[in-house]
Amino acid sequence: MKAIGIVLLYDRNIGAPQEVSSVFSEFFPQVTENLVKEGLLTLPELKEIIDSKSIYWGGIKENFKEFLLDEDSIGKLGWQVFNKHSGKDPLDEVKSLIYDGNKAPWNYSLVACVLYE
Repeated sequence: MKAIGIVLLYDRNIGAPQEVSSVFSEFFPQVTENLVKEGLLTLPELKEIIDSKSIYWGGIKENFKEFLLDEDSIGKLGWQVFNKHSGKDPLDEVKSLIYDGNKAPWNYSLVACVLYE
């Protein structure tokens, strides 16, 4: 499996994707470092994903806290967001890291999904 994209899922009630992504940009290196450390992707894959701009945001409008507890829903939504924005059909297997908003320096919960081909 080769990592081909990253989808960041968050509670849409905190703001529009453009606003959230611009504020979050200073924390993005920490998240990608964790994705590499946890073995969800390699550094060359990360570079290729960044170069190809295959990083997308998805805001969850309802029941975000319940959503965080459902691994299947996380994977399905990550797949859908990637597919919608890239036009590519990744593998069904999606790996993710969940960041607790109470512990994250950006102060809101976030799910970082990695998609593969």
